[in-house]
Amino acid sequence: MHTKLKVFDLRNECVLFTGTLTGYTRYEAQQLVIDSGGKVLNYCSTAVTLLVVGVIDKGLFEELTTHKLTWALKHEVRIIGETEFHQLINPSH
Repeated sequence: MHTKLKVFDLRNECVLFTGTLTGYTRYEAQQLVIDSGGKVLNYCSTAVTLLVVGVIDKGLFEELTTHKLTWALKHEVRIIGETEFHQLINPSH
């Protein structure tokens, strides 16, 4: 028996991006969210429900974090990486 994967409904999500995305430009990723019925913000807000984290470039002795990531952790926002984001946008791949 095959079970269907649960498709993540972006219509109920307000997405924030941080770090450098490798598979999309920031604009492309934001447009994919909008095209899927979600909302996008470019700043931390209580409206944010999902943070997508790309590559975080820091110096050797700097902590691998961003203001947005630190904020999301404090506010218990769901955090995913770019791979998970790709799977949400393209569930059949």
